[in-house]
Amino acid sequence: MTRALTRRQYLTASAVTGIAAFAGCIDNSDGADEPDENETDDERVENIDYTNPNGELAFVRPEDETEVSNPVVVEMEVENFELRPPGEDTVPESGTGHLHVLVDEGCVEPGYVIPQEDGYYHLSDGGSEIEIELEPGEHDLCAQAGDDIHNAYDMTDEISITVAEDDGGGNATESGNESGDGNETDSESGAGNESDGDSSDD
Repeated sequence: MTRALTRRQYLTASAVTGIAAFAGCIDNSDGADEPDENETDDERVENIDYTNPNGELAFVRPEDETEVSNPVVVEMEVENFELRPPGEDTVPESGTGHLHVLVDEGCVEPGYVIPQEDGYYHLSDGGSEIEIELEPGEHDLCAQAGDDIHNAYDMTDEISITVAEDDGGGNATESGNESGDGNETDSESGAGNESDGDSSDD
């Protein structure tokens, strides 16, 4: 009698354990089917066509092959593209983003992240104009649109400019004389006239 009861208890316990395990499998399978938020975000990014965007981007100024002085004022214009500061939406949306100016770096391949380092200027205010200080000489500029997380669109414009030497600093050029830096050449500035007046009084 005792042996039969013990055997019955063992079978009952085994059955309960099996049911619990089966229920656990069902719960796990249900969890596996639920979409992960990160996976959903990745899918939405992949659905953006970075290679063939509908928008257009162009430089307004400076014009191609022109000479400019510091600070270099860069102005761009867009069509069929919504400008907004990065970070407003953690999930990028097609046809929206912000602009960048790349100096002597070339445009970034579509879908790749535009770096945040020297030579890459991000217009994080969602605007279309920026002032840049550049070394004198020739420079190649690329205007490029990117999404909210800085993935590059194939929406670009390229120009070449020459930044003039800075005429300031008291040199003997005409622009230096006009600045009144106190050089010893003939000048129409007030400082030069005062020095002539002092010598005549003596």
